[in-house]
Amino acid sequence: MPRQEQIPLPRPLKKIVILSSGLGPNTRGIGQYERYLLPPLLRKLNVPGCRIFVVLSKEGRVSTENERVRFIRLPIHRGRTFQRIFLEQFYLPYLSGGADVFLSLESVFPLTPLLAKTKIVVVHDIHVIRHTLQPEKYPEDYSTQYKIWANRATRKALRKASAVVTDAEFTKREICDVLRIPQDKVSVIPCGLDRERFYPLPDSCLLAEIRRRYQLPESFYLFIGPYSRKKNLRLIIEAYASLSRDLEYVRPVAVVGDTRKSELYQDTLELIRRTGREDLFLFLGLVPDDDIPALYRAARAFLYPSLYEGFGLPVLEAMACGTPVIASNQSSIPEVAGEAALLIDPYDPETLKKALEKINVREVRESLIEKGYRQTKSFSWEKTAGAMADLILGSK
Repeated sequence: MPRQEQIPLPRPLKKIVILSSGLGPNTRGIGQYERYLLPPLLRKLNVPGCRIFVVLSKEGRVSTENERVRFIRLPIHRGRTFQRIFLEQFYLPYLSGGADVFLSLESVFPLTPLLAKTKIVVVHDIHVIRHTLQPEKYPEDYSTQYKIWANRATRKALRKASAVVTDAEFTKREICDVLRIPQDKVSVIPCGLDRERFYPLPDSCLLAEIRRRYQLPESFYLFIGPYSRKKNLRLIIEAYASLSRDLEYVRPVAVVGDTRKSELYQDTLELIRRTGREDLFLFLGLVPDDDIPALYRAARAFLYPSLYEGFGLPVLEAMACGTPVIASNQSSIPEVAGEAALLIDPYDPETLKKALEKINVREVRESLIEKGYRQTKSFSWEKTAGAMADLILGSK
């Protein structure tokens, strides 16, 4: 009987390590990006021989059918930032040993050496670096410890990475111009949109229910963002201070955000008190993520006067829900909004006053809603994940 030729077992094509420790059950910002990106990305990385290790915080959860994925949960909660970061400094270099690709979705690398052949970092913005260089122009409420660590870790990531991914052309220009990173090293892969959550739903009963739950009036504007200076709630307060209550377009503003930054929250309340407009600002605090789409749909308009954004995902979310948007004309926001929003100068309350009046004109509202639907069509997390997977699998 002839001897059969020994067929070699297939060797793993890749060992991929993904850092996603910002993911939590109720997160915005980077955590939200990771929540939307990881499931389709892991599907697209489901190729023979590809072993994937995903590093999560203690409460991080991701659903996937990719049997090649191993989830590693750090024994530290996401909110315990510095304890988590300290652990990452030791564990990530160990885990990256022998890896073909290390992907950080956290905008940073550990300060300790990474051993992966190819290192990729997603950097959504460089606001912390901008703030450190020009705090008066780029205001924020970072702690001293966070500024020191984030500056060093982000700069190292941009310098040491084989490839940098960012969400918008604006941020790519900032990275290249401010930090002198070569343009061919930076890829723009825009964020996507979860169409299963964000879509128009003109059901009067469901909208009435969300108003009842949060004790909201029939007509209100919506503001979503953490209590930070760059989100610029102050502009809305200053605009309202000089507007007559009798004007038809002066409506209550529902504010969704974390009130744990008590000092800034108290400063905001004091500013509102001085303007005598306490009844026009309704602070809802943090709300469950499942309620966010309904709040968009119930709102008369979404207000987004942010001073600086790496992308501005809430703009797309509101548009997809059929809500007209008033947004800042700064940073990446015009790139995301296109012609589907009323853009204002976030330093000038007068421009917001004019936009509020304009957005209550029926023809303007209808036009913005239709343009918003068209604008969101080009954004999807499947597309984002596909471009990211191509970058990972094409790396050497």
